[in-house]
Amino acid sequence: SEYEQAWFDQIEFAQTNICNVVAQPENAEASTKLVKRTMELTSLDTSHKFTGSEAFPSAALNETDKMMSRMHYNRTCYDSKTETFKQVEGKGIQLIEPLWGMLRDPFDKWCEGQSLKMDNPPEANGQSKAHIMPQGYAPYWYTLANEDPKEASGWTSHGLPPWHTSLRPSKHQNDFVSFASPQSIHIDLGSSYFGKWTADASASSGQWFYDTYHARGPSFDRFIAVELEVLDDNIAFEQLPPDLVGVYTLMNVGLSMDKGNKLNVIDMIKRVVKPEDFFVFKLDIDGAGIEEPIVKSLLEDDPNNGGASGLVDEL
Repeated sequence: SEYEQAWFDQIEFAQTNICNVVAQPENAEASTKLVKRTMELTSLDTSHKFTGSEAFPSAALNETDKMMSRMHYNRTCYDSKTETFKQVEGKGIQLIEPLWGMLRDPFDKWCEGQSLKMDNPPEANGQSKAHIMPQGYAPYWYTLANEDPKEASGWTSHGLPPWHTSLRPSKHQNDFVSFASPQSIHIDLGSSYFGKWTADASASSGQWFYDTYHARGPSFDRFIAVELEVLDDNIAFEQLPPDLVGVYTLMNVGLSMDKGNKLNVIDMIKRVVKPEDFFVFKLDIDGAGIEEPIVKSLLEDDPNNGGASGLVDEL
């Protein structure tokens, strides 16, 4: 979006003076609109649980949505003769929260006296996720024809878009093609316990992802939690909901970025995740010396040549 581009253009200055820049009147007003809109979208009918392919009401975009960035999708169909996907008529668009400010909730405590203020603010404990809008909560539009979207109508307010996952084709003898169902997968690097972080009971990690994504999408088929700090297995599994038992894997070891190491992060992602899957990757090890090499490797791993970055739906 233009708003994200404006932040990108000034980031060299802003990142060393972030609290002052966010507090500037025009940025404070924009931040307030974005957080309020994100909170509105992510709080829609939280009691509703996913039951399958559902039709949600048509909606119109509002003024704040114009500040959101957008993901663009092309429609493809599988050709069993050539064993390839071909682009056909049809396209889609989905809103995604822009990268702006400090990449955290500006109403949280991080700027102390300069933190923004609003009525009924999100809980400010250093762990606010009010600025995050997962895919199942983001308005989207699509068509099977060759047409462009109208901003005033035809958008779906929330739910799973057609590009959430896709069937995985597999060709057999006599040219028979079967299609395997995709999976929903979550890998959490820096997970701590499912119900709480050992250093802060309010900073629930796995529980937040479980609650948030299950309210607007299918249950996770795989839930891999990786934590270097030694955890108590009994406590870890006591905190799990019943439907994660057998699905949840706790890797209580440190992973590696060394090539050839069996615990290499990128290699593990490639073993576990297929392109057709819906993959949510959470990276929060509280150490830039570990996190940055992982992100750098993702960026360098060509998505058009089997790279791991092409497998990530949400980071």
